[in-house]
Amino acid sequence: MTFLPVVERELRVAARRRGTYIVRIATVIIALGLTGWVLAESNQAQWIGDELFVVLSFLLFIYAGFFGLFVTADCLSEEKREGTLGLLFLTDLKGYDVVFGKLTATSLNSFYGMLAVVPVLAIPLLMGGVSQGEVLRVVFMLVSLLFFSLSVGVWASALCRHTSRALAVSILTVLTILCAWPMATQLRQHPVADDRLAYLPSPVYGCILAFDANYKPGQRLDFWLNALITQLYGWLFLGMACWLVPRSWQDAVERKRSWWRLGKFTSAARAQLLAANPYLWRALRRPSKTMAVWLMLVCMSAFWVWLHWGKFKWLDPFIFNDQFYDASANFTRLILAGFAIKVWVAFESARALAQDRQSGAFELLLTTPIKPAEILQGQRQALWRQFAGPIGFLLAANLFFLVLELHHISGLNRSVDDYDWLEAIAGHAVIGIFLVLDSMALGALGMRYGFRTRKPVLAGGAALGWILALPVFLFCVAGYLILGSAQDGWSVLMFWCVLGLGTDLVAILSTDRLLSEFRLFVAEGHKRKPKKSPPFNATPAMAEIS
Repeated sequence: MTFLPVVERELRVAARRRGTYIVRIATVIIALGLTGWVLAESNQAQWIGDELFVVLSFLLFIYAGFFGLFVTADCLSEEKREGTLGLLFLTDLKGYDVVFGKLTATSLNSFYGMLAVVPVLAIPLLMGGVSQGEVLRVVFMLVSLLFFSLSVGVWASALCRHTSRALAVSILTVLTILCAWPMATQLRQHPVADDRLAYLPSPVYGCILAFDANYKPGQRLDFWLNALITQLYGWLFLGMACWLVPRSWQDAVERKRSWWRLGKFTSAARAQLLAANPYLWRALRRPSKTMAVWLMLVCMSAFWVWLHWGKFKWLDPFIFNDQFYDASANFTRLILAGFAIKVWVAFESARALAQDRQSGAFELLLTTPIKPAEILQGQRQALWRQFAGPIGFLLAANLFFLVLELHHISGLNRSVDDYDWLEAIAGHAVIGIFLVLDSMALGALGMRYGFRTRKPVLAGGAALGWILALPVFLFCVAGYLILGSAQDGWSVLMFWCVLGLGTDLVAILSTDRLLSEFRLFVAEGHKRKPKKSPPFNATPAMAEIS
């Protein structure tokens, strides 16, 4: 028998797939565009190579640490939901054959995309200021970090059956491993006396030590120990996935939990949802989904309080703390919380529609009196019930911070500058407006991509790419050329708003197109029209000879 036959098959299939080559070309174009923007914006010619290398490395570290979760979080759970994973074990395949095959199939494009950026990462080496060893160490940590995130995603997919749960488990696991031990050093009494020993279990520490400024003689051993620990993380999660897959493909037995009322609606609430819209009950069957969004906001608020107010010194009058009046700090908190909500909206808007189309439930729904408009309306109502409260809370917090900042500005012992007032009002207004518009656009585009891809992770990622990543890319590429020499703060803000509003409005208006093509998406999906073949010549061949 061939060693790892599933891996060999997936490599042959990927060699013939058009997307394998498109991903590499797209990542190189994005990296070159970002490189040109950094070179155009930099004012220090002697440090331009080092600055460019740090920017590219930082973005690639984020890519390697989290992108692998999105591509592998549904690789095994999808097979379990469809019931096809058990068919593989009717043969002589082992658990590691299936795990490594799925890992190869889902991670090949992400690895090729990162590998295509490595030559761009070596451009600062030719410009000076970056050593060859620094480039090699960064590339080594990128490969290790990507392998670690891919392994965590495969393990979570083998552990869970639903896409959202697998993605949540993988994200929480990665965040815990990356941040738990470094955060422990900020406590009053942490278990490790030496901070360096507390940093070693975190792969972030190795990413920092990869640069020449931190790769000192006393810390070289720490870098290689951290790289070894990161590799051990990856192989440990892969080993657990190989052990779980042959034991978790069976259908799980549902246990009765009559004592837990938070996970299910009561009969009266269920009847109310069914009377309002049948698909509303289908998309929002568990109230715990709404509570999970609130729980995330509570955890982020608790972490913020712990970080800024002396490790839970609740006796301090924190309402008068200067942190409340720092506009940049408030902007950062609101943007991070809003980004988390937007990511959740993107994946949740595509989840129910993608799963129902994949299982064939829409074909049954269309045989009932339920109309496509009612189905889409039910999905919108479910998103509204789940995210309207948290978004309203963030808008109230936005207004609260704005009032405090304006009160602080007016109470200063100097002449009040009108620019400070306008800066605070404009910043909070842009954050609040784009929180609402981006959420609406992500909901509309996530629903559309849920029909097209049938995979919630890919649908949510595509929606995030168009709404959040595309304006950033267009801003980096065209911002310097359009703004020219007038690069003041207001012109940059206006240009950014125009790009964001344009993408949001296009996405929101795409909902009407989804309604008109609903039955086509259910029956055939989104397929490209075949190329027109040459007209058929009906003249007999013998007539042409004569």
